Amino acid sequence: MARTDSRVTASPAANTSTSTADEHEHRAYKARRFDYQRLDAYVVAKEALGRGDRLARRLPRGYGKLADQLRRALLSAYLGVAEAASRDGADRRARFRCSRGEASEAAAALEAVLLLGLAPAAEVEPIIALLGRLCAMLTRLAGYTK
Repeated sequence: MARTDSRVTASPAANTSTSTADEHEHRAYKARRFDYQRLDAYVVAKEALGRGDRLARRLPRGYGKLADQLRRALLSAYLGVAEAASRDGADRRARFRCSRGEASEAAAALEAVLLLGLAPAAEVEPIIALLGRLCAMLTRLAGYTK
């Protein structure tokens, strides 16, 4: 006689509702694993970083310091949003304020690119607009009242 396994296993149909709910919860967790991923400011900062970095890489020779400053300010704004999202209270507001300052610096660097004629306005102005939007969001997140 063949030996049978004495463990009881449920049929796949019996576990469908539980496993589907668990899978859905797992996907939702993976999609929004960190606090910053829930912020629209993070999405805007990410887009500005990507576009700004691509522009900075194409600046003419001799403008390496400007390109570096632009990239560092964009990266600091982006990372600052992520860091602030995991903080609370005054620490959170202070970090959003710092990120706002970095976004403003990046916008000024892009204005310098325009003033110096280093890139077409059609490419630079949308990035400045993103940074303006980011600054508005960070103003609210930082708790500024005017």
